[in-house]
Amino acid sequence: MAVAILMPSLSPTMTEGNLAKWCKNVGDEIKSGDIIAEVETDKATMEIEAIDEGVLEKILFDDGAEGISVNSLIAVLRNKNDTDKEVKELLDEHNIEEKDLKKTNVNEDISEVNNKSKPQEIIPVEKETIEEKSIEINANEVSNSSEKVLLEKNFVDDSRIAISPLAKRMAFQNNIDITLITGSGPRGRIIKEDISNFINSNNGLNIYSNTIVKKNIRKKASSMRKVIAERLSYSKKEVPHFYLSIDCNVDDLVKGRELINKDLDSESKISINDIIIKALGMSLSNIPDANCSWDNGEINYFGSVDISVAIAVEGGLFTPILKNVEQLNLREISNKMKDFVSRANSGKLLPKEYEGGNFSLSNLGMFGIDSFSAIINPPQSGILAIGSITKKPLVINNEIKIKNCMTCKLSGDHRVIDGAVGAKLLKEFKSIIENPIKMIV
Repeated sequence: MAVAILMPSLSPTMTEGNLAKWCKNVGDEIKSGDIIAEVETDKATMEIEAIDEGVLEKILFDDGAEGISVNSLIAVLRNKNDTDKEVKELLDEHNIEEKDLKKTNVNEDISEVNNKSKPQEIIPVEKETIEEKSIEINANEVSNSSEKVLLEKNFVDDSRIAISPLAKRMAFQNNIDITLITGSGPRGRIIKEDISNFINSNNGLNIYSNTIVKKNIRKKASSMRKVIAERLSYSKKEVPHFYLSIDCNVDDLVKGRELINKDLDSESKISINDIIIKALGMSLSNIPDANCSWDNGEINYFGSVDISVAIAVEGGLFTPILKNVEQLNLREISNKMKDFVSRANSGKLLPKEYEGGNFSLSNLGMFGIDSFSAIINPPQSGILAIGSITKKPLVINNEIKIKNCMTCKLSGDHRVIDGAVGAKLLKEFKSIIENPIKMIV
């Protein structure tokens, strides 16, 4: 019988997803294991793999469709023994009518012919077909007043420029000075591809009469950005934040890292962040009252230390989780973080790898930020914000000395962590960071 292909649930919190693109077309034969489509979650793009075999009979959503509820019908797979009646029954079962189906007929692309008579891809401007002809236009022959003004600015004296009707329309709609463009069509005619290339090379700018003016750009927020906005808005409204900061002398940490990395290749080197993760893991293990979360009127104290580490990517950030940090050595932490960073940047992290965690760490020191306050990621109890390492004067044994210092600021959930507990956690963290030898005990 016909097989329903549904919008999958890729994480426990997922309620809807976006259909990034179809990897198969209607009529294609599907085998078990084939990748049918790519679905965008709030954090990554995941592939839908076929379980059954057959022919892709129906597609209900176009590429880029958003807000599709989990377990909604998105396509129908039909095997050779299925009848039209069985396919219809499946559609009826999911309350899908024929008028709701994705239209598979598309308008033919409009083509322009270059000097080699090779058709070029054209983006239609209107639904009706526009016949491309090689023409010459003159400013005095333009009837539309605003278009005439533009063209008059684009011509000097009685000069004439060859341009196709579609290219002319695109230039007018995008406010482009056509005298800035060299045509690649027959006899130097400006064609659609020339306009498209000019727009792409000047993305984000408005070209008008040789004057470049910055243009406002409005973009639709990605699923990742929407989720970040929703969760952090909720956190700031519902979670009572309090903040504690402390300065750490990291001279010994810097020297120790140099000794560790002295004989290691570039891919194996330990980062400052790796050491900070280890120190935070040990601190939470030693101060268990801080390793907790608020859960509907109850406080959940965790038996292990699972730290979410913020990784910035294009369009947002991931917070992959290092589990049982208190039991990991620096090399293990470093290897796991390198893997997380690589897969985060390529969108290959799995939902289970970034959902959960007991506590978060956010480090902006590499961007030259001295200190900052971070927002807690619910239901976690806190997040530690790390600033850059800078040289500062410190009073040591009644003498002023210049030391490498790092400012660390704790954001705590006051429902579960009191100021005293937060202070104990930062004091323990400072002790470990300033005496990194403790990490090998």
